[in-house]
Amino acid sequence: MGQQVLQGQLHTLEFEQIFQLSQGNLKEALVGELKALGYKPKSRKGYLYASGELPVMLIAHMDTVHRQLVQHICYTEDGTVMMSPEGIGGDDRAGVYMILRILQEAKCHVLFCEDEEIGGQGARKFERSSIRPVVNYLIELDRRGGNDAVFYGCNNREFIKFICSFGFGEARGSFSDISVVAPHLDVAAVNISAGYYNEHRQHEYVRLDQMEENIFRVREIVLTSTERFAYRGLYSSSLTGSFWGEEMTLWNMRFNSRKEPQPLMELSDNAHLMMGSHEMGGGRSHYIDRRGHVYLYLCELSAAVLIDGACAYSDTGEPLAFDSKLAQDIRVMEYDEAMELLRAG
Repeated sequence: MGQQVLQGQLHTLEFEQIFQLSQGNLKEALVGELKALGYKPKSRKGYLYASGELPVMLIAHMDTVHRQLVQHICYTEDGTVMMSPEGIGGDDRAGVYMILRILQEAKCHVLFCEDEEIGGQGARKFERSSIRPVVNYLIELDRRGGNDAVFYGCNNREFIKFICSFGFGEARGSFSDISVVAPHLDVAAVNISAGYYNEHRQHEYVRLDQMEENIFRVREIVLTSTERFAYRGLYSSSLTGSFWGEEMTLWNMRFNSRKEPQPLMELSDNAHLMMGSHEMGGGRSHYIDRRGHVYLYLCELSAAVLIDGACAYSDTGEPLAFDSKLAQDIRVMEYDEAMELLRAG
């Protein structure tokens, strides 16, 4: 019944299959779907890429945080919401489906990445490849909700104005594959809502009506002729600058504008870090704040970055409690800032 909300069909894949297949099997199936659309896909370790005709690249990731494959899919009575007791995996199977629908009428370049949920591993493999498509901008479909546009470290105001002119609202986020791919290609990028909610949780659900609405809006965006939008970081690309006659490095300028250090408690090696149902490993070099949010400490920057969606647990499965007596004041940075500093050396 839920599929009645959707207004299009795929060539070789069924809608529900996209949510039910393992990452590896989905990758194989996408090769067939892209070929049916007239593409010549390149399947590489970590990603699947296909060159298009329009100067825009669409991006989604093929993995989910859920360990168990989706066996049962349920819909609300009006057919607008889908979910699964195994965790539906709308993050980011919804984005995969939306891209396939958009490609039927707009032959964009396309990149499907593996292992985004464990640090954007597929995007990093693409970054190290020789593939460098010439495009005007990137659109990723990997954001919760129905109306968000997240630009991360990209501060090209003309591009932001262009995307938001289609009704999207600028929002904040921590990381997605475009955080790696956009600076690599030196082109502006945005992550747009794919209609899923409660991501990284068993009770995740997908709003099919919002997916359909954003398929239409993104199709309108990519079919609008534009010039190339360059990637512009939140900070000057110059590594040095002058302030009141004193030479300052980019490092100094950023750290001088940083917020006051926050009290963070270091986790023991026995702590368990979870992203939804996926275990990320032990607690070494990780901290939590008063609200239980998890941070990764970067020795190179003497600062910590928030790991969005991560939680810390004890051996017994209980959420770890913050103890102010064990806390220390640590400087906290935005993820995109930290990555840009690390790339700058």
